[in-house]
Amino acid sequence: MASLNFTDVAEVSSKGRVGGSFLVQVSGGVNANAVVYSGILNEDADGAPRCYGVFPFDAGIDQLKNATNNGNAQFDPLPAGQVAHPWVWRGVANMTHDEAVAAKILARLDERSELAGRHHDGAPLNDARRAPPKFPVKRADNTNFYVSTTALVKDTRLPETDPGHWWDATAVNYGALTPPLRALGVELGDFGIAIRRDNGTSRTFFFADAGFGQKIGEMSTLLFRALFPGNNQEEFLTSFIVFPGSRTRPITSDPAPTVRRLLGDLSNTSNVGTMIDIMAAGTSFARLNDAPELLYEMNDPQPARPRKVADMTHRAAGLDRGLNARRSKTIADALATHGYDPAAAERARAAEPRSLGLAIPPLSDEIKNLKIP
Repeated sequence: MASLNFTDVAEVSSKGRVGGSFLVQVSGGVNANAVVYSGILNEDADGAPRCYGVFPFDAGIDQLKNATNNGNAQFDPLPAGQVAHPWVWRGVANMTHDEAVAAKILARLDERSELAGRHHDGAPLNDARRAPPKFPVKRADNTNFYVSTTALVKDTRLPETDPGHWWDATAVNYGALTPPLRALGVELGDFGIAIRRDNGTSRTFFFADAGFGQKIGEMSTLLFRALFPGNNQEEFLTSFIVFPGSRTRPITSDPAPTVRRLLGDLSNTSNVGTMIDIMAAGTSFARLNDAPELLYEMNDPQPARPRKVADMTHRAAGLDRGLNARRSKTIADALATHGYDPAAAERARAAEPRSLGLAIPPLSDEIKNLKIP
């Protein structure tokens, strides 16, 4: 009977919390390839029609500074002799003056000096000929907002200055691919499942945007609001399972058929319950059997008043594991809506050969004839 292998890879961060998210690689079985982890969800609005509002009102879902490669970017007038700021536009469609003229959209280019972005990483800031500044492009249908972009293209037939070229965070469930996951073979277009651990609300998703830093958990507005309509994500962790190499060609935003097949394969392994327990505990494989007081708190017991997971260093006693335990059952039930087969998992577990215990060899004649004075 096939069984899974679990490898602890790294501990990374999520929104408002340094560390505490353990990446566990799942292999074995019938070519199983998955990564499970937990963290605090963060909203990614990239690609949404109202993601970034025009300067200086900044009335979008997200702050305009987050559309640059510097979360602390300042939109000030340029110093004398400088043609660009030391940051680069990342999350909005952007062009030089000449590029906008060639594309016949100059009227939509916001060429105020406060918005003059560096031509590219490392480009000189004072050479308008070799490294002209780039400026954000406004939407044609609503010039109060810029064209927000995603790392993955939706429709190559449309120009980059058309919002339809990109995935809309308010219309699809997507995740942002960060370096820790990329290092494990996850690519843009690959699929996963996000599960709110306290109530089992879940959504499948695909990776359509990119993030930076040693962190996980940035998800599209549609997915974020489905799991946390009360915007209380910092009080409850979210569990994830993602599948490296699962993307389809051509890329699709519908993970359901592929995820159903992959979960079906995992269901036919003898120890898939361990994978579910890891997702339920929000810890590493090695720490799954540690004393409860050494494990991260999983909101158990329920606090008298709401507390942020980011403020909880360790959890109280009462870790519940096993497929019949409450939190593991919540995860298993959520996975079952996407293709996990509990009956197949139980059959696989029951078919696993089990040791009958210690085999005690027969006593030697020397021992039998031993006389104690």
